[in-house]
Formats: sequence, C-alpha cells, structure tokens
Amino acid sequence: MIKPWTVLNTREVIRDRFITHTIDTCERSDGTRIPTYHVLDLPIWPVTVPLTADGNVVLVREYRHPGKVVMTGLPGGGGEPGETDPKIIAERELTEETGFVPKSFHALGTCYPNPAIQTNQLHIFLALGCEKRTGQTLDPAEEIEIVQMPLSDFEAYEDFDIQHCHHAAALFYLSRFFAKHPDLRPV
Repeated sequence: MIKPWTVLNTREVIRDRFITHTIDTCERSDGTRIPTYHVLDLPIWPVTVPLTADGNVVLVREYRHPGKVVMTGLPGGGGEPGETDPKIIAERELTEETGFVPKSFHALGTCYPNPAIQTNQLHIFLALGCEKRTGQTLDPAEEIEIVQMPLSDFEAYEDFDIQHCHHAAALFYLSRFFAKHPDLRPV
C-alpha cells in the first residue's frame, strides 16, 4: 500500500508573498531515499466563470510571462496575505479584473493544478447575472482586456489557439453543474 513519504529535511530556496520554493529530502515507506524533491508552495487559486444575463462569458485576455503568450482565460488570482476564503478571493478578483459583479455565486469544484510539484488548489466558481458596475482595479503586473463571448463558444475549447488547464477544468465542472441545474443555464 502506498503511504505518504517521510520528510527528512527541508531547505528553503526562496520565500516571498507569491511563492515558497523548498527542496525536500524524503524517504518512502520501503526505505528508498529521494534526495532532492522540489516543492512550490503557492496560494490557493480561485477562478470564476462569469456569465451575463444574456449568456455571454466574461473573459480576460492578458500576457502570461512564463509562457511568453497572450491568452484568453478566466478571471482569477491568488489570495492576498491573510486571505483564506476562496469565494471571497474569487469575487474580489472578478471585480478587480473585469469590473463585473454577479447576482449569484456558485462553487463548482476544487482540484490540484499540479500536485507533483505544487501545494495549491484551484477553486472554480460560477458567477451568474454578471453586470458591469465599475472599472478595473489592476495590479502593476496586470494588463487585461475584457472579452465577452457566447457560452457555446467558450464551451468549444478545442477551438482556442492557446489553451489553459484552468479553463479545461472549469469546463468539466461547469458541464456537471448545468447537468444538475439545467434551469440555471442561460439560454
């Protein structure tokens, strides 16, 4: 039976408000030693599928520096220091990045983006009845264009030039939610 590894030693490589990178020395239950295992401790990452009353999805288009790509994706972001409630973070990020405010908010699901090296979880929400109420309040590292598209285009993910795993996960949870709550799906 597979058991969690024993951490024999942890060495911190870097720590700031966005990430902590450690290198662990571990031992498996069978005695096998793993001398170098990199772990990235990141904040929780909520994202939102925002839908307007007329059935458009509100997306953000921005440059993603590590990938060197401009991509269209879901509004979301990591928590600020001290923030632990994914719903509060998701609502704040939605408004900051898009200026849209929803009438109702629904938790869709939670998953790990990459548990092989990352500690954080992705929390996915659905925001219904979104209306533009304010301007964007962007961080210095954000340059965001707002894009709206019909839900059917958003669901045709295979047609996107550049694909994001958060979008794919959100589509899975969204389809499950609408299968259980067809009355909430915009027409």
